[in-house]
Amino acid sequence: MPTERRGARDVTQFRLAPEVCKAGPFKGYARLDWIHSAARKRPAEKVHALMHHFTVDNLRRAFQELDGSRAPGIDRVTKQEYKKQLQSNLEILQERIRKGGWRPRPSREVLIPKPQGGTRPLAIGCLEDKIVQLLTARILEALYEPQFHRHSFGFRRGRSAHQAIARLYEVIEARSANAVVVEIDIEKFFNSIEHDRLLEILGERIADPSFLRHIRRLLRCSVLHTDGKLAQTQTGTPQGSPVSPVLANICLNAILDRWFQQEYAGKGELVRYADDAIFVFTDRDAARRYISDLEARMNLSGLKLNRDKCKVVAFSSRKPEGTFSFLGFSFYWGKNRSKRKVLKAKTNPKRLHQCMMAFEHWIKAWRHRKKLATLWEMAAAKLTGHYQYFGVAFNQAKLNHFYWNATQALFKWLNRRSQKRSFTWERFMRRLQYEPLPKPPVAAELVDITRNHGSVWNRKPKSRMRENRKSGSERSANLGLVFT
Repeated sequence: MPTERRGARDVTQFRLAPEVCKAGPFKGYARLDWIHSAARKRPAEKVHALMHHFTVDNLRRAFQELDGSRAPGIDRVTKQEYKKQLQSNLEILQERIRKGGWRPRPSREVLIPKPQGGTRPLAIGCLEDKIVQLLTARILEALYEPQFHRHSFGFRRGRSAHQAIARLYEVIEARSANAVVVEIDIEKFFNSIEHDRLLEILGERIADPSFLRHIRRLLRCSVLHTDGKLAQTQTGTPQGSPVSPVLANICLNAILDRWFQQEYAGKGELVRYADDAIFVFTDRDAARRYISDLEARMNLSGLKLNRDKCKVVAFSSRKPEGTFSFLGFSFYWGKNRSKRKVLKAKTNPKRLHQCMMAFEHWIKAWRHRKKLATLWEMAAAKLTGHYQYFGVAFNQAKLNHFYWNATQALFKWLNRRSQKRSFTWERFMRRLQYEPLPKPPVAAELVDITRNHGSVWNRKPKSRMRENRKSGSERSANLGLVFT
């Protein structure tokens, strides 16, 4: 077995090869689980070397994680084309990164409509840049995940929007007698992060100058706008980049989460999903004071609160003074069948209207482009996606509302595919009978946000008669052990 001399001892060369993680969130990557473990055990120490993790094996694993159906960048290279000479491409890429010669190519800007109105600019990078960005995101995730706030749910493995809603439900229920809710909105957060401030935050944990220069290159990537102009990014993280969500969480963890824990830990609770955050207090004066302190802290960090969307709501179960929204849901106090007050959540009315309009605009635009069978399948997929997100407890009525509005939009626009009418209402209902669209989930299938951090209700509760199903000898033996 070949060995190598290291100081006063011999080391087997096979052990020098980095070990690949075989399970967990960093499965397939070499040594990233070691970073994660060390970051948890020694949170105060700085990391001095990270660039050596940009190996061919780690780059290959990042390439495998990329979604091949996503839009290509300005070079129009797809995942299938890059895969034809994958080994040589990755070896060249690793060498460029090792020598410090790698630079991201300009990203292509795409404007995506926002649910609240307006558009959100997304930067579509080239495939090779996405590989490097994704591996950078995994390294940062391994290093910073142990430091993130336990009630931060956005863009983190094993966490979801349903868990954030369930946690908020739990926090308000615990303070139902005198809850005061603070709803905030950070104006254009992803586009307003100052690069120097973000690198200063990263420098508190990372002492590798090469890795910090690498992050600065990612942040200052040029963007080819829709009007054909090429501009360099001066502020913000490029939305659409795999590394952008991790950098946003690192920034908000330092500016918002840790500060809240230090100053207001005993006065309120925090629930955050990316840049959407809700704070629950028991004192209205403390809530108002927190808004003022937070605005001052945001200004020092180069960010700005949108005061028109920030509000303080007295939300006690006895006398609520309004409602509030979080992640597309409106929270309110209603009554159950026994006329007892209970906290409920439903689809926000504005968000429901936007979802219905989006479905109608889709069928209007695509009714001539696809065959009827394909349109039917696409409509079923859109309904299923809506149910998977908004299918939570207490929201049955809004799900039904969306379903019937979608079927009416289908009937309306499928009849306008030509001058001749395609369907009567009877024929349309007959098609729904034989090829049914997905109907809203029933109560037992809804996500239970009242317990277990947003889990699905168990349809078959445990029976208390299980002990009685045991054989007589085993049951008698157990009874003898209990009473002797």
